[in-house]
Amino acid sequence: MNFMEFVALLHRKGLGELLTLHRTPGQIFLGKMIYEKDRLIVRDMGFLADIKPAQLDPVWDSGTIGMITNSSRFEWASLTFFGLEKCALPVDLSSTRHGALTAAENQYGDRLINFVGSVHRGYHLMLENHFLPVVLLKSIKAKSGEPGLVVSDLRAAPLAISIIRQVNDVVRSAVEKYLSLDVEDVEVTSDQFAELFKGFLNNDKK
Repeated sequence: MNFMEFVALLHRKGLGELLTLHRTPGQIFLGKMIYEKDRLIVRDMGFLADIKPAQLDPVWDSGTIGMITNSSRFEWASLTFFGLEKCALPVDLSSTRHGALTAAENQYGDRLINFVGSVHRGYHLMLENHFLPVVLLKSIKAKSGEPGLVVSDLRAAPLAISIIRQVNDVVRSAVEKYLSLDVEDVEVTSDQFAELFKGFLNNDKK
């Protein structure tokens, strides 16, 4: 399977719902991957219209926060996200940035640096910790051997806060519709339950 066949496979599994960052020598594309005339392209959404390609170098050079892959080892149907410690590609990170990745976690104890889970949960964890994930068309492998694409932090580049907010909204909306809060994730006391559902309980007694 060549690289573009692999990207097409990831696209069938949901890559097209995630923002992809791509660059040519003179242009930057940030948008979602779509098929146009039987070819996969990145349809630019205009967020980086006034940004020079060189300004995005840190995203490629030092922004890597993990990878996405199509793994058959897990129960979820979506793409899988691996945190940086699960990736085989050596990455040159500053001690400050590595510390930020190590410290990033959620209320359930999931840590970004060694996360393994669905791409939607992985992205949510990144957003909660003020990372802004975008997919790069750049090969990477997991330590387990699975091939994938790099996920990098758009915030590694010096961008205006207005751009960050717009992109953040698009990324968040793409993943939150797949996340559901299970009953066991919510601690509700008996008094709170009665207050929340008293209308239903009262109607049930009639």
